[in-house]
Amino acid sequence: MKLLNEIKLHEFGTNKHPITVKQLMHFSNAKLGDKRYTVFSIKKKSGGLREISKPCYQLKCILYVLNIFLRSLYTPRECVMGFTTGRSVVGNAAVHAAHHYVFNIDLKDFFPSIPQARVWARLQLKPFYFSKEVASIIAGLCCNRNSEGKNVLPQGAATSPLLTNAICDKLDRRMCGVAKRFGLHYSRYADDMTFSSMHNVYKDDSDFRKEIKRIIEDQGFTMNDKKTRLLRDGRRQEVTGLTVNSKVNVSRKYMQDLRWYISMWEKEGYAKAYSRFYISYKKEKGYIKKGEPVMENVIGGKLNYLRMVRGASDAAYQKLQQRFDKLQELVFVDNQTDKGAQFVYVQPYTYKEFTSLFNTDIQLEVSAGNKLVGKCTIDGIDKFISIVKAAQRQLCPTLDGRKAGDIVESSGLSKCYIALCRSKGKNFWLMSLKPLRRSKTLSIQNAKVNVDDLFALWNNEGFEKAAAAFDDFVNKSKAIPECKEKPKKEYLDGNNTLDIQSENNIVERSTSGCNFSEDDLLAAGADVDF
Repeated sequence: MKLLNEIKLHEFGTNKHPITVKQLMHFSNAKLGDKRYTVFSIKKKSGGLREISKPCYQLKCILYVLNIFLRSLYTPRECVMGFTTGRSVVGNAAVHAAHHYVFNIDLKDFFPSIPQARVWARLQLKPFYFSKEVASIIAGLCCNRNSEGKNVLPQGAATSPLLTNAICDKLDRRMCGVAKRFGLHYSRYADDMTFSSMHNVYKDDSDFRKEIKRIIEDQGFTMNDKKTRLLRDGRRQEVTGLTVNSKVNVSRKYMQDLRWYISMWEKEGYAKAYSRFYISYKKEKGYIKKGEPVMENVIGGKLNYLRMVRGASDAAYQKLQQRFDKLQELVFVDNQTDKGAQFVYVQPYTYKEFTSLFNTDIQLEVSAGNKLVGKCTIDGIDKFISIVKAAQRQLCPTLDGRKAGDIVESSGLSKCYIALCRSKGKNFWLMSLKPLRRSKTLSIQNAKVNVDDLFALWNNEGFEKAAAAFDDFVNKSKAIPECKEKPKKEYLDGNNTLDIQSENNIVERSTSGCNFSEDDLLAAGADVDF
């Protein structure tokens, strides 16, 4: 117990609520049911549902600390590439690169196939050597009752990956023996088992196929025949999502998607790019977590993965990263939405733009809290749009007399603005009757552009020349042409008198991306509202 609390102090920086024996006994009781784990389902890419068990906060902390402790005792075999320090999908794929034959096996219902009794028994063996009582408590903490009433390892607990590796020790040892006997390479990443070789021993009813099926079933698992496949040289060979024909690489589709996201953003601007990204991302993931996806984070994550696979010196990675960095310069969050707000406006849309780009209609409905909300469906997913308080009353003057579930008709709906907003790294939608100013801006100082030369070019040769020069600066890193004749401190254009040498020069990002408008170059300071 002392060791667990020392780990907790090291990881969380506090021991205000230490782990106690009473806590462990309490949370190891499976009869607590949903007080320990919350069970929900997410859609799989391949169809069907995947059951996830989310531990409550206290149990989550205990399992996190317990996992660190167990990890200090146990190291998986060299053939195991998943859920262990220093190994990854890249290392797993590298084992099978440049082989004529790659044979993939998937274990069906991997986590639910492991009962609590098996976890209890394994914890008493090498290298854990726990007593029956301690093993019983740990197994109780780490397992949950499924829909069939059986206590099994849940998918979603911090300890499940390590325990599955420990339980699969005998399976891996026997598979390594089979691989050696037939002259093959073997590795396992979670429930994905892979063999590869220069010769074919994988035919149906072959001694190899019969042997591995017997071992898998003997160890309490079942082969998923739908996902069992033999990949020959000459067609795309894939291991844990990576291509291994000649070397480890991402798929052609992965590169196409990444280039498409960046090109869309460059050519069409954030507004249109996000609407297309949203639908594409949903299809790729199969589901979207609570809130809306952050396009910049997704692109950044894909680039990080590409760097991990190909290396930081890869030319394709470097070019894409440079293009992304330039776009990032245009969209960093510079100012708050307002002084009291805890969120920023990422991208505003008019009602017409929103419904057209996302191919949807918005319906007004009274919620359970007697609030007016917007409802729409984006690519098959139902979405709620929050509405600012002032707009709720204007759209529905009789809101106080309405009941939850009432549909509201309002002629003012088509005049609304819908903004993609961000709070604490999460996106959500907000509706207002007033135009919503973007919080994402481009600082001229941040972009290191010579403000005097830019406005002198505009003053001497016109807006088109200045806009083209600014576009070249942002996209091609070309310097703004130097002008000997500097403009006056105040530049007059129509009714706008602007202090162009102010340290607060801010250029609002255009909805058309890098095709800057006259207003873009005129904007000075965060108070300009478009």
